[in-house]
Amino acid sequence: MSQSPHVLFVHGAWVGGWEFAPVIPLLQALGWTVETLELPATGSTGSLAADAAALRDRLDLAEDPVLLVGHSYGGVPVTEAGDHPAVAGLVYIAAFALDAGESVRGSVGGEFPPGWHVTGGQVTLGATREERVAIVSADFPPGTPAEAGEQLADMFRPQSLASLTDPVTAVAWRTKPSWYLLTEKDVLVPPAFQQALAERAGSEIVRLANGHAPFQEDPQGFVDALARVAASALV
Repeated sequence: MSQSPHVLFVHGAWVGGWEFAPVIPLLQALGWTVETLELPATGSTGSLAADAAALRDRLDLAEDPVLLVGHSYGGVPVTEAGDHPAVAGLVYIAAFALDAGESVRGSVGGEFPPGWHVTGGQVTLGATREERVAIVSADFPPGTPAEAGEQLADMFRPQSLASLTDPVTAVAWRTKPSWYLLTEKDVLVPPAFQQALAERAGSEIVRLANGHAPFQEDPQGFVDALARVAASALV
């Protein structure tokens, strides 16, 4: 790499930039510049356009090339706003790398998966705390303490319905190089679905033997994988 990487993480639905906390100090110890973006559609009834605008505003401030990393739903605003002059490459982590006219709901068959509950213009993961804990815990590796699922589930917030139903209007992966970190043990976003999206986008696929949040399950392994991507993207 010709310079120390600058990475901007975009979180998934229901969560926040805090989901990347386990890997931030590891990346900073390598000399990386690390930022996270808080999406306005999480905890509100905001739109995909609002998320994309927030991302563009942050990219406008960048003084060096950015590796733009989107997790799960975060791949949607990354796709929508990632064709920005500051972006050197796109990285999708178990993410919705959609095409023009597609939405998250449309991409999964027009109906939300079981456990996604719509109320008041928002979508919650699980109708109850118990259901949310069960959904979150199902993706954990064997042997994970039950308390971990409870603690994580309690940090989730409702996600804007509009952000999950608004269609993509711009497709950054058509003009920017992209990589797809495919999580092979994911029970939330099926690996076969991830592969279909990655192949359509022409992304270089990096396979991780993890669940939906590899940066939490195996922080060092995730950092190693992202460093390999950065070495290709920032040359």
